[in-house]
Amino acid sequence: MRVYRNALTAFLNAMKQLTFAAAIYIVTAASSASAHHSHPLTYDWCKTLTIEGRVEKVEYNEPHSHIFLRLDNGTLWTVDWAPSGGLKRNGLLDPAQKALVLGARIAVTGAPIRTLAEIRQHFPDYNTEPNPNTIDPASIRRVEDSWSWNVNSQEPQPAGNSGEGLCDAYKRLTAAKAESKAVK
Repeated sequence: MRVYRNALTAFLNAMKQLTFAAAIYIVTAASSASAHHSHPLTYDWCKTLTIEGRVEKVEYNEPHSHIFLRLDNGTLWTVDWAPSGGLKRNGLLDPAQKALVLGARIAVTGAPIRTLAEIRQHFPDYNTEPNPNTIDPASIRRVEDSWSWNVNSQEPQPAGNSGEGLCDAYKRLTAAKAESKAVK
């Protein structure tokens, strides 16, 4: 009987710990999801720019990895890139870590971040002033060699996405929102 009671107590304690861990996970995931943003609403895919400079630092994280790129004029840019889990799942994390080393010269093509006023049109409670030197990449290419990444691919390949589909979607969404306000 004593063995049974000890086993039952151990089982109940384990269930309490598991329930607590699940609750922490759910709260963390929910807060992370609500803090996340929609790229077409946060970045202006109707404008595409290309920047080139040297890697100053790379942070492989969730929900985004960040590449800090120092341009020749001294300006520091943040490349708001893919999550490390997605890079790993697609076999791109190791090649990226080997290519995006301190001082590597890279070219990034993508969309600039929108202004706070533009972001607040879709997220009225958003209050953080965005860093104007932030880009959502469509492609990243190491200038010195053949490594590259493209948003449309599971495999590294040459650049080519202009973001036109995201621009069109944003225009349709903004027009629909304006029509909705006019009807009220």
